[in-house]
Amino acid sequence: MKRMNRMLLGMAALTLAGIGTVADTHKADIVETAAANGSFGTLAKALQAADLVNTLKGPGPFTVFAPTDQAFAKLPPGVVEVLLKPENKEQLRSILTYHVVPGRVTSSDVKKITSAKTVNGQELRISFVKGVVGINEAKVTKADLLASNGIIHVVDRVILPKSDQLPQVAKIDDKLAEFESKAVDTRRDALFLESKRRNPQLSWETHSNKLGIMKDQINEMGQMLSALEAMKSDATLLQQRAIEAARPHLEDLARRVEAAIKWLNEDRRATTKAEYRDNLHGIWTSADRLYDDVDTILDYKEAQHRLKGLSAPPTGR
Repeated sequence: MKRMNRMLLGMAALTLAGIGTVADTHKADIVETAAANGSFGTLAKALQAADLVNTLKGPGPFTVFAPTDQAFAKLPPGVVEVLLKPENKEQLRSILTYHVVPGRVTSSDVKKITSAKTVNGQELRISFVKGVVGINEAKVTKADLLASNGIIHVVDRVILPKSDQLPQVAKIDDKLAEFESKAVDTRRDALFLESKRRNPQLSWETHSNKLGIMKDQINEMGQMLSALEAMKSDATLLQQRAIEAARPHLEDLARRVEAAIKWLNEDRRATTKAEYRDNLHGIWTSADRLYDDVDTILDYKEAQHRLKGLSAPPTGR
């Protein structure tokens, strides 16, 4: 940590060739200036989580291309939550320091250069077209917020280094949706057997066929769940809850289906026995709870996203 901070401060002491200077007439540093602006709440949390606050309060000078709260909101849902986790601290530092250039780069300086090396070590592409400054894929929406130890330019999106990929939140969503779809199918088959469990006319072949289908579905869900569990560090809190909720129900369902198949293999008349019929009810209960728990959590997640959208202020035309 100390080594990283020394490196940042050391790089900040450098100046870019051909770049002018601005007098240090402002008392507030970069962090204080951003806080006073009111549009950088997420950035402030990210700097805190990445242990970069004290660094950007240092002597500098720094030039910061600062993403607004709206810029962070353009990332896939849940990504910011995951990046703020302690285990993702180094990735977050890599992303944030890619927004920092050592020295002072004013808006007039930016128009004269095509690239700038960041504290991250990688270069930013800089363009000036039709009066708009571009920083990689982002645009500068407000320039030259002066601070005692540098300068801030506001950008409309988070800029990602080449080596950094966003946490796989969207991919986890897709896998959970696929898992939920399988849970729906399994629940349907369990409901069929539950509705027929007291029907002695239902052949053992029908029981065997449905249980065999369910066994295959459970095995597929088991593989999906193992893959999801391996991705938990990149999952949001609600995604983690959905993954954790699935495991006990799936294991109970697997045990009950395996037991039913064993009984049928040993005695085709097992379908008429109370123990077998009670187990069918248990299969339905486990299948229903598996689907219900995962679906409830995912529905709550979707509701949260919709509410966030509704909370956005209206835009005039």
